[in-house]
Amino acid sequence: MTENELRTQESIRHVEQVDQNVERHQAMNLDEKKQGIAAFNQNSTVARIVNIVYFLFGTLEVLLAVRVIFNLISVNPENGFARFIEDLSSPFVTLFASLLENPTLGATGVLEITTLIAMLVYAIVAWLLARLIWLTLSRSH
Repeated sequence: MTENELRTQESIRHVEQVDQNVERHQAMNLDEKKQGIAAFNQNSTVARIVNIVYFLFGTLEVLLAVRVIFNLISVNPENGFARFIEDLSSPFVTLFASLLENPTLGATGVLEITTLIAMLVYAIVAWLLARLIWLTLSRSH
């Protein structure tokens, strides 16, 4: 074999090796992209679940805030809407009801400190639950 032929064969082997390396690199990039897309899809689902948790607890917080305001300004307890708010919020406040005495304001107004404490506790529970869901179900890219 001549020196020219050897160089040609060596050049051909080099080109083949480069082609194999490029194909391998492209396959690795494709796998990484597929994994990234799968992680993104899973994280989108987890984010939706976390948002649902925040929505539910946020709704509870609004309900409890309305209860505090109604008791503070002493709305008519015989009113249907006021009774509805009181009945709906009672199960969430019962655990905290005997924690301390709620002070009265004026003739009939009551500052429900126990409900404010309940709101704080539920906000912390919501945050902890959301973090737990995110940490256990989310994937890194």
